[in-house]
Amino acid sequence: MKVSIIIRTYNRGYIIGEAIQSALRQTLDDFEIIVVDDGSSDDTADVVERFRSEKIRYIRHDGNLGVSAAGNTGIKAAQGEFIAHLDSDDMWSPDLLARLVAVLQQYDEVAAAFSDVEVHRGTQISSIVGSMRAFPKLLASRGDGSDVFLFSSREMYLCLLEEVPIKPTALLVRRRVLDEIGGYDEAWRSGEDWELYLRIAKRYGFGYVNRKLAVMRVLADSTLAKYQEQDKTSLLRLAVSEKKGLVQDGEALQVVNRAIYHHSKDLGWIYLHTDRRLKSIKTYLRGFFETGQVPLIVRAGVALMPLQLVSGLKSMFLSGGRLQG
Repeated sequence: MKVSIIIRTYNRGYIIGEAIQSALRQTLDDFEIIVVDDGSSDDTADVVERFRSEKIRYIRHDGNLGVSAAGNTGIKAAQGEFIAHLDSDDMWSPDLLARLVAVLQQYDEVAAAFSDVEVHRGTQISSIVGSMRAFPKLLASRGDGSDVFLFSSREMYLCLLEEVPIKPTALLVRRRVLDEIGGYDEAWRSGEDWELYLRIAKRYGFGYVNRKLAVMRVLADSTLAKYQEQDKTSLLRLAVSEKKGLVQDGEALQVVNRAIYHHSKDLGWIYLHTDRRLKSIKTYLRGFFETGQVPLIVRAGVALMPLQLVSGLKSMFLSGGRLQG
């Protein structure tokens, strides 16, 4: 069997059928689908059963163990040479597996292959790669007109230190690589993909297909929405931890400091706008002492001001520097 498709789900009976249908419609037919139900209390099991497909296996956790544990359950049960994760609220283009498998079959030196993703937030549609800062520059540096790119271990590691242009729903990874480095860290409730990809990139290169081959829908019950604060906290902690091992690597230090700056800025904003002003100030200050980025000091100062004054200053600057009324 070539590919094992793992669909992790929790109370997604209302939408998981669309994900399964998009998997069953793949032009590459050599695959199995493993649905890992992480303790759902809705009709998820019934929805899966209605497909009556020999390609589908259903595994249920007795309780809700989290997305990382569900991913590891799927990996342990997988029989394929390649592992894919299709989130239960996402969908694939019919040629996603065929394109990504082709990259891994042609280039033995890469551990994984991924594509761009079309992101749907309500009526807003964007792309994962289009929202990145570092990865588009890496693509532009190649500029050979191809839609398949290969990136070395070093290139992907530096990129992943700063940002994550890879979504689990658009990645295909060799099973032997996961057997070698291990699966997801189950302490992570969100952002578990970044930690895993960093481990892979320390040893292996990646392939990339410059096409939007998956659709990711950001819903109210998605992991990204539910664990936004925990996600940012974990990402910041991991960036600081990675930095400790980079004291002799000036290039990587610059990159990881940019990541720490952005994560500190985002987490500080979350705290400030959820009435946790002291935590916001501490986050900005820790980010400054870690990176030396002066804008974080400015943000800490702004966090000391009443929110009404901050809103007034924001309106003034947005109106070209003149107070209105």
